[in-house]
Formats: sequence, C-alpha cells, structure tokens
Amino acid sequence: MSVRNTTLTLALATMALPAALAQSNSIFVGGEAGWVDLPVQSTLTREQVRQEFLQFRSNPVAADGGRFVGGEAGYVFPTHTYARVNGEWVCTDKIAHNPPPAAIKSEAERRAFQQQYPA
Repeated sequence: MSVRNTTLTLALATMALPAALAQSNSIFVGGEAGWVDLPVQSTLTREQVRQEFLQFRSNPVAADGGRFVGGEAGYVFPTHTYARVNGEWVCTDKIAHNPPPAAIKSEAERRAFQQQYPA
C-alpha cells in the first residue's frame, strides 16, 4: 500500500470517528486514561424510575418468564408441571411443548440433508 493510500485511509477513518461515536456515552481523552465514561442520559424522571422498580418488586417476572429470586440463583425459569387427572398425567402449565427433532431421520430427510450439506 502506498503512502498516499495509507494517508487517505487514515484521513477518512479520522473523519468517520466522531460520527461512529455520536451515540456513545464515553469520550476519548488520550493518554493513560484513554476513554472516560459520561453519565447516562435518561428520559425518565427519578420518580418514574422508582415506580418502575417498585412495580418490578411487586411482580418480579421478566419478559421471558423468568422469576427474579435474587442472590446467587438470580432468575429461575418456569418448568412444566403435571397433575394426575382420571388416571393420566396432564400438563397443568401454559408453557409450549416443542418436541425435539427426531434423532433417527427418514430416508427423505437424510437425502435432503446430504444435498444441503455435502461432505
């Protein structure tokens, strides 16, 4: 690579750097410190944050269904529950039962796999 190409590349990278860091919450100060983090700007007031926290504390369930139990365990995710009804086991929860893919493939599935992923 020639000196001219290197210089041009460095100039373009230098001009693009502020645009790349525009959404960043840290600035480059150089020297030993390097990057300095800035306080995160929020659109919520202190009272709104407090209300959101209290709402989560009253019902500590995350969007993925995990329940916050604190401590080292952190989040505990729901498991399937079953009950005996009329002599048969019946699932009593509302979690979807997605069966795992079959370990033994049919001949058509094997051919399709070989075509898609040739050895």
